[in-house]
Amino acid sequence: MLYKEETENGSIIIGKAVIAKIVTETAAQFKGKVLISNYKNKATAFAAKIGVTDDINNMDITMGEKGLDIKLYIVVKFGTSIGMVTNTLINDIHDKVYQYTSIEPNSVAIVVTGMISKNIARRNIEVRRDNEK
Repeated sequence: MLYKEETENGSIIIGKAVIAKIVTETAAQFKGKVLISNYKNKATAFAAKIGVTDDINNMDITMGEKGLDIKLYIVVKFGTSIGMVTNTLINDIHDKVYQYTSIEPNSVAIVVTGMISKNIARRNIEVRRDNEK
């Protein structure tokens, strides 16, 4: 359980899986140019194609005192703009999480762990947006 709120009509509970699903669908908009990875730079594309992966293990989703913090690890195909991908992902994840859950993320971070060409070239580029309240 990530978030729980009591209302007069009952309880509202939002789990990490809900946030992970929103993030996964947002990353899928790049149609294979961006793959969810883990911090060790292991892309999950092959396992995802056969349906045995759980991308929630490749994301850091926490609800702290300041609010919801999301960190996503990705690899990007060669020739794709890292700046465009990271900024689009950050903005879309922030907007969609707020739209679907009414929880405004405190921070959204994208870590590019590698570039895919013939092999995966290691990178460690983190782009973060923190909310200023």
